[in-house]
Amino acid sequence: MSKSVKAIHSINDFSTLTVTPQIQVTLDCNSDCSYCFQKHYGGIMDISTIDIILQKSLSINKRNGFFANNNTMPVTWHGGEPLLAGVEFYREVVGIESQVSDIVFDNRIQTNGTLMTEAFAKFFVENNFAVGFSLDGPEDLHNQNRNFRNSGNGTFADTMYGIELYRSYANPDQIPVIAVITSASLGREHEIYEFFKQIGAKVQLDIYDIKCLDMSSSTQNHTNVFDLAPTSEEAGQFLINLFDLWFYDQTRKVEFSDMRDEVKMILQPKINIGDPFKKKRCDFKRTIFAPDGKVYSCDQYINDEKSALGDIRKDSLEDILERKACLWEEIKLHVRESGDNMACSSCQWGSQCSGGCMTCMKYSSLLLNARSEGLADNHWYSSELTSPLKEVSGEFYYCDGLRAFRSHVKEAVAQELSSV
Repeated sequence: MSKSVKAIHSINDFSTLTVTPQIQVTLDCNSDCSYCFQKHYGGIMDISTIDIILQKSLSINKRNGFFANNNTMPVTWHGGEPLLAGVEFYREVVGIESQVSDIVFDNRIQTNGTLMTEAFAKFFVENNFAVGFSLDGPEDLHNQNRNFRNSGNGTFADTMYGIELYRSYANPDQIPVIAVITSASLGREHEIYEFFKQIGAKVQLDIYDIKCLDMSSSTQNHTNVFDLAPTSEEAGQFLINLFDLWFYDQTRKVEFSDMRDEVKMILQPKINIGDPFKKKRCDFKRTIFAPDGKVYSCDQYINDEKSALGDIRKDSLEDILERKACLWEEIKLHVRESGDNMACSSCQWGSQCSGGCMTCMKYSSLLLNARSEGLADNHWYSSELTSPLKEVSGEFYYCDGLRAFRSHVKEAVAQELSSV
């Protein structure tokens, strides 16, 4: 173990590291979404690799206290498009899981819905899989960025068919949906709200991410960055408009989980969730397993084998998680704690925000720059961060807009309480 890793080891107690697997069943996909960060290729993960992932995850979680409060382990099945694996693949998965008597697997799968069949719908219901769908809103908005790979046709009709097919078997209170918000969504808050209300959705908003490659090179033309991405001000106003539609709607036929979390944050200001370091939906326990067995700290890195933390088929999960923890300490040391453009500590929402991807994006940019300069990956911090990424402060590209949104939420909640 290197001297720097030994120093980091004194900061972290690696015996407490646990894992919630996100298993990328395949990187292949039948869709070709314009904003997707993945390269789509390859086959389906071998079922023997699934067995290894689950067994090693269970082992380290049992040893390190993951099951102290309950006997459930979340497992997320992802892609690419995970339904490409076919229903028999997941029957084998459930067969492996059924051999474990003392732990319940909380299986969750995220799909574009276009490959949903009666067999899949029935299987997911019978085996208690939580199913989430990718759906951006009304047909023209959804089809603007979500198209089939081979034909180029929009996927909306097939996605809606898949949702309704699943609903006919599951009969859920609300359909879980992830909706990507782009510049095309601006000014259409009412349409988007009414659409999700009509289908009875529980929506998680995903504002289009500025990507590292969009902003890391000083020689790149950045004029097209906002073709898909709203500006910070636009993102804030979009959230304000959507919040008002949701907050004052007494029908409660649509849920926006992000909006409810924001209200909770206002009502419980003393809750401190710690330093923000990734997106709100990220968790340090979340670990990404690629189809070939390679392991990554984030699915944004999955097309870069050099960034893999190890191979679950060959390496111990303990060693992989230690590398992950050490890398994060190095990233914090050289990016977060360098003192450059890190506004979280002075932000009124800093202790509750959960932030965004900006620290990791800066790390990725430095890593790519180091490689272009012929430096080894472990000397990534020796390169220079370039504009415009260098000028971004905080953990979220949309920090200013998010602050304006939260101020609006705070005022709305205060007015509502005063009228009670």
